[in-house]
Amino acid sequence: MPRVIAVTSGKGGVGKSNFVLNVGIALGMMDNRVQLLDADLGLANLDVLMGLRPLRTLEDVVLGKCNIEDIILKTDYGVELLPGSSGVEDMADLPREKIAGLIKQISKVSGDADFILVDTASGISSTVLSFLLGVPEVVVGVAPEPTSLTDAYAMIKVLTKNGFKGRVSVFPSMVKNSTKARNLYRKISSAAQRFLDMKVDYAGYVCMDDKLPQAVADQVPVIVRFPTSEIARCYMMIASTLLGQEAGYPDMDRFWSRLIQMIIKRPKKKVHRGVSIGAEDRVKSLEAALRDMLDEQRKTRILLERLVTRMEQTSEELMSKKGPVV
Repeated sequence: MPRVIAVTSGKGGVGKSNFVLNVGIALGMMDNRVQLLDADLGLANLDVLMGLRPLRTLEDVVLGKCNIEDIILKTDYGVELLPGSSGVEDMADLPREKIAGLIKQISKVSGDADFILVDTASGISSTVLSFLLGVPEVVVGVAPEPTSLTDAYAMIKVLTKNGFKGRVSVFPSMVKNSTKARNLYRKISSAAQRFLDMKVDYAGYVCMDDKLPQAVADQVPVIVRFPTSEIARCYMMIASTLLGQEAGYPDMDRFWSRLIQMIIKRPKKKVHRGVSIGAEDRVKSLEAALRDMLDEQRKTRILLERLVTRMEQTSEELMSKKGPVV
């Protein structure tokens, strides 16, 4: 049974796709059979990062246009790619027997994999959250900026509040060195432990390296294009960390079912209509819910800022007590 790890973030631009791609290749180099699943519906780009042009996607499988075997791409990098879907709108719900057949079909081709790394969409939406709750391991990316820190914590908080019992790990991205990465991780870990009673693991970090944009432009994974670079070593270390963890295995039927539901429940086109008198209460209710959500986010940010400030003060106090180094 494969070990399934979903990679997500509260805010976009932290390098999720490159994480999935390069860590997946690193695991493949360590004699693991790895499948990469592009579930960032609408913004699927793992194929672009490898210079591939899939003719079919998961969407085509769900619509019955082809079998799952027809979309799997065997790459030159020792990993298999299940291309994501650009998504179709207004797709009707599939009958249970259809979903059951799809699950059986997909499970057959993934049963021999050691790892399935899933690239999901950023942000907290109901479809993505429902999918993540069916995965035993979630890795959250965070960049060294206040909004990314707050949004990553918000993602962990939402998972916890919705009963997630699996492993949550964090990977700091675009940091200068391991010290900066550890400090960033501790901010989130301390907040999660204090306010959520949630243990958050450290997956490793991805450093800032100008080799990455060069590799992206060349459409070659950086771990292949620049194997001796600092960022390539970061991805190798993360792969080693994952291998050293106790594995969590999912209910595969539940996992694939939630993936299929995420595909078919794409956001519908917004139709601008006049608001009827009977709909005014619903609009007011939605506005109130939005205000409550923004207020909760504001409170979370304030708590995090206070915690970070306190941690920095404590660190300075400890350093001052040690005195100058002779």
